[in-house]
Amino acid sequence: MKGLLQPRLRRRVLGTSVAIIVLITSALAGVINQLYSQSYMAAYSSELVAQMPMVVAQLNRAGLIKDVDKWIDSIDPSDTDYMSVVCDTRDHTIWLSDEAKEANLGNICQELPDNIPVPTLIETLDGESYIAYNMSRDREGGKTYQLVVLRTGDQYKSSLEKLHKRTTFYLGLFVLIAIAFLVAAFHWSFQPLRKLATQLDQMTDAKRDKLDDDYPMELQDVTLALNRLIQISNVQKGRYRHAMDDLAHSLKTRLAAAHALLDDQNICRPDLNQRIMEQISQMDELVQYQLKRAMMGQQGLQKDQTELKPAVDSFRNLLSKVYSDKQVNLVCGFSPQLKLPLNRNDLMELLGNLLENAYRFCISEVQINVICHPDAFEIRIEDDGPGVCEAMREAIFQRGVRADQLNPGQGIGLSVCHEIVESYQGSIHVETAGIEGAAFVIRIPTK
Repeated sequence: MKGLLQPRLRRRVLGTSVAIIVLITSALAGVINQLYSQSYMAAYSSELVAQMPMVVAQLNRAGLIKDVDKWIDSIDPSDTDYMSVVCDTRDHTIWLSDEAKEANLGNICQELPDNIPVPTLIETLDGESYIAYNMSRDREGGKTYQLVVLRTGDQYKSSLEKLHKRTTFYLGLFVLIAIAFLVAAFHWSFQPLRKLATQLDQMTDAKRDKLDDDYPMELQDVTLALNRLIQISNVQKGRYRHAMDDLAHSLKTRLAAAHALLDDQNICRPDLNQRIMEQISQMDELVQYQLKRAMMGQQGLQKDQTELKPAVDSFRNLLSKVYSDKQVNLVCGFSPQLKLPLNRNDLMELLGNLLENAYRFCISEVQINVICHPDAFEIRIEDDGPGVCEAMREAIFQRGVRADQLNPGQGIGLSVCHEIVESYQGSIHVETAGIEGAAFVIRIPTK
């Protein structure tokens, strides 16, 4: 399984870069050698022009040419390392200079190429190297002869071999230096990726909340996308956590009502079963509602026109059982046909939290009044209890904050109400009630 793993990205790029460097450097070395060979041959041609009087002197001494200027007589034809050969079309040697005879080049014509337009390095059968060049062509009696000038190629081969060694040495040195710089460059270039991996590990261990913003431009899109993904994930987790807290808080009242119903000895069995089933049905609706909120968020819930009176009557029956010792009087000041632009589950959650608080802190009376404005509905839920002090009237809508530290609770209900009202672009605040307790005022836009 380990052998099937793909190589690391850095190894891939590094291997590709090294291969490119070696390829380009090798090609450059080949070009340098080729240019050196051409340069050497060009130098040979230049030297050959300077040595032409020597070649002519060799031919004159052999009697192959005549009527040469007298200055040729002053030249010693042996004072050169150039050799001359005359070949016919059948590669027979017609004439050899004395230097060529000394070098035993009697069969050299058979080993020469048919065409030698430029100075060319040739190898003889006995392993000797010569540089050959066809100087001219002379036609007499239908036969074509060629004059070939030769020079030993040992010096050229020696120089070329030294060049190859130097080129190989510098090539290897250059490749090593290039690889060293390349590794350093890769270490520096891939540092942001290592930093990204480190920060992602830290986020996995909950040691940081987001990635830094100082990444190179090429990684900006990736880091921004990761930060958005992490933010969405955190929001989703927060929704799940809040939904579970809200569900537990909402179920608490229904469970208390179920216990109160079971403890009431005056309720007959059929009526008890019906009321218990109503509580179970409401619990099921709460579970479905909170799960939907966890998945889609508050904005994903569909708005609706919901009647207010049935919801209030349901909580009147429920809370009268839970707080049966107070004999609370619930006064309603709204039309029985009034409909509010709220999702039914949102309205039930909103009324459940506010009425449960009102029943808990009131002395004997709770009021629900609705004022219809042209652009909004104003809902006032008041009680005659101790009220809420000025310092806590904003803080109590934050999750986990409670104004009453004497009674048990988690400080969740009012924060849920705030979230629901905000999702409808409404507002909620608390003030002093006309009956001396707390008044929770909710404004919900009509559209």
